[in-house]
Amino acid sequence: MARDESTADLAGVLGSADHKVIGRLYVGAALMFGLASAVAGVLAGIDRIDGELGNTILATDTAPQVLSFHRLSVPLLCLIPALLGLAMIVVPLQVGARAIAFPRAAAASFWGWIVGAATFAAAFALNGGPGGGRSDAVDLWLTATALITASLLLGAVCVGATVLAARTRDMTLDRVPFFSWSMLCTTAIWLLTLPVLLAITVLLYVDHRFADTLFGAGGALDSHLDWINRAPQVYALAIPLLGGALDAVATASGRRFPNRGVAFTLIGAFAALGIGAFALPTLVPAAADQPVTKGMALLVVLPVLGLVGLVGTALKDAKPQITSGLVAGVVGLLVLLLATLVGAAVPFQSLLELQGTQWISAHSHLVTGAALIGLVGGLYHWSTKIVGLAGNEALGRTAPVLIGLGVVLVAAPEAVSGLVGDAEEAVNGLEVANVVSVVGAAVLLLGSAVAVAGLARRRHDDEPSDPWAGQTLEWATASPPSFDNFDGEVPAVDSAEPLLAVQSEEGDS
Repeated sequence: MARDESTADLAGVLGSADHKVIGRLYVGAALMFGLASAVAGVLAGIDRIDGELGNTILATDTAPQVLSFHRLSVPLLCLIPALLGLAMIVVPLQVGARAIAFPRAAAASFWGWIVGAATFAAAFALNGGPGGGRSDAVDLWLTATALITASLLLGAVCVGATVLAARTRDMTLDRVPFFSWSMLCTTAIWLLTLPVLLAITVLLYVDHRFADTLFGAGGALDSHLDWINRAPQVYALAIPLLGGALDAVATASGRRFPNRGVAFTLIGAFAALGIGAFALPTLVPAAADQPVTKGMALLVVLPVLGLVGLVGTALKDAKPQITSGLVAGVVGLLVLLLATLVGAAVPFQSLLELQGTQWISAHSHLVTGAALIGLVGGLYHWSTKIVGLAGNEALGRTAPVLIGLGVVLVAAPEAVSGLVGDAEEAVNGLEVANVVSVVGAAVLLLGSAVAVAGLARRRHDDEPSDPWAGQTLEWATASPPSFDNFDGEVPAVDSAEPLLAVQSEEGDS
């Protein structure tokens, strides 16, 4: 009989090594930090409407800090931990594992991250962060950033090792579901690049505390960490979107996904083209002008375009269910395709006079927006496995559309400012364009609120454990799953869609 671990009381939650509990803690906390980051972004957007930070609602010395908090907290406090938490819940179920690899390490990664995240926010509140007025608070911010990075690395090891070493019998690597494959690619990229972020953070700490000579002081610290939001590194945030979208499309179509090997290759190619640590300007000042950087920025369009084509092929003549996961997958892929097209110009920023303009910010917003849509789609698609109940499908289909519209409204005016603005206008944006961007941020926040509202509903007695007639192993267990994930034996795996044959037999009978 499967062992049961109660998580009804606080001690059960705080001391749990159940990957589902850890994943829910990661997702819940990351969403709260994401809300704080979004509010900071809206405040910074309103403040720069007239084209200059610190001139409307925020003080001159406060506005850059608010903007820096927004830029750095989106990946470190929201998207990476939320996607990691979703993977901690879903990946072991998809590969037929009884638990995540190194469960205590997975728990340690969350608690390390949450302490680091709280310290990160407190450091900014104490006038720390890049350009902060208190030197000790700046040191505290750098310490928190190092702790966050190390914790996320530990969590990435657990997820990646689960895919590689904890798969059930007969599940070869080419049979793992698309989301698990995309998370294996994602964790590989994080394991290659987050150590660089950690090393740079340590060097910044030592230099800031004892010298202020090698990397500069004040706001200059921001430029050495902001590469995680720039091409090509920012694409690492969107890799899970690809796998989640393909899983949702295959499930909604009710049949095997065509050209599975090609899809695996395209996801892997997108991940490889999203390695950006080598382009860190601290180490290689001219990295953005290197041929390899320009080539990667151009080639990254092709995997996304290929996956959009495969999705179209999969849905052609399929009469799919219009599920929240399907809508989020399609919208997210389209936003990501737009992001890659905008990003193709980034390596040519010197030639096109885009250096330091709003064009760079537009690209970053499009990629992070696509990643957010992918996260929302994943939360709805696997909501019965995450919290034991299905989300409100009407709201689940609406939220990705609103978020997609909002992020385009944020990014498009920034791109226009970067192209046509003169001097300061190209950097801080045209006044009318800034107003449109703020409206877009409001729409994006509305879409996020709709997404959360659709997941906050009461459980019914007849709640289905598999509302989609899913094809992969996570749908063969209860919702929510037991501590050991599967009651009894894990179903046999004889293909990449082990439950599809069972459904066909039931349909025939």
